[in-house]
Amino acid sequence: MKVLVIGGTGLISTSIVNQLASRGDDVTVFNRGITEKRIPGSVKVITGDRWKYAEFEDRMKDFSFDAVIDMVAFDPENAKSVLRAFAGRTSQIVVCSTVCVYGGTLTGLPARDDEPHRFVSDYGRNKSMIESILLDAGGKNGLSVTVLRPSQTTGEGAVANGILFDDTLVDRIRKGLPVIVHDSGNTKWAIAHASDTASGFVNSLGNTKAFGKAYHLTSSEHTTWDGVYRELAKAAGASLPDIVHIPSDWLYSAAPRRSVGVKYIYRYDSIFDNSKAEKDLNFKTTVPLAETFRRQIRWMEEKKSRIPDALSDRFEDILIDSYKSGVNPPEEGWTDFNTWGNGTTN
Repeated sequence: MKVLVIGGTGLISTSIVNQLASRGDDVTVFNRGITEKRIPGSVKVITGDRWKYAEFEDRMKDFSFDAVIDMVAFDPENAKSVLRAFAGRTSQIVVCSTVCVYGGTLTGLPARDDEPHRFVSDYGRNKSMIESILLDAGGKNGLSVTVLRPSQTTGEGAVANGILFDDTLVDRIRKGLPVIVHDSGNTKWAIAHASDTASGFVNSLGNTKAFGKAYHLTSSEHTTWDGVYRELAKAAGASLPDIVHIPSDWLYSAAPRRSVGVKYIYRYDSIFDNSKAEKDLNFKTTVPLAETFRRQIRWMEEKKSRIPDALSDRFEDILIDSYKSGVNPPEEGWTDFNTWGNGTTN
């Protein structure tokens, strides 16, 4: 099968590309060439910027594919562009969406894929619009569309940094330093390994059962946020973590950039019914959470910089001291920062 992956070097997309290449597909990736590649040399690479729409669409006129997987569609204009780019040049578009299209408090647990879209973030709103644009185009002019909704996914290629973008988290836990978890720590949560999520994408390609449908690709191993931190400690070879529970609203008021994930995502129960994907895509969770973290930590340990010394960034200590003392955190000595664009909204 001839497949284009828009993206192709990110966390999930690297696993997708590797699985496609392993089964003998003709794989091409399109990206800016910035992220470190962990894909086979046999994979073709086209370098470009999909946000430069006219340039991207003109470039794609020279290619045709059996399927296109769009892993980096974040704006409705991305969806419109990919439809223009591949009109008549592909029979299937598979788009990576997100369970954040639901947003906020779910109507039932585990949530089904017909859960109402009531997004609380720009990210969820944009993904919902992308889904609608692409699904509306499906079934026309020989095009089929499949929407796949992962929840939190991790593994090799991503640093384990918890809810507050703390790259020192593994070292903090190993040193027995306190770590922050929002609210009571009992928010229901699930984290999948990238290879499991990727298998759902791979199995959707050319699969007529998946045409015109949307699926969850989330872990079936459900826990809580306290449970997540306990499994991380186990994988790091540490004792049980010293967890300090701090209300989500206080965290966001004190550190809105560090806490943007807490504000819009992590504070809400987030477990999902995968039964439709299990039936149609042969999807299943195969890597337990503790093993997911073990593999992730091994990858992090390949470079010392991926696990910085906990004493190099004491912002969690500062927030804990401020919360316990009832005063605002100091302006100096720490950085309110996140890697999701460094904004205070998501």
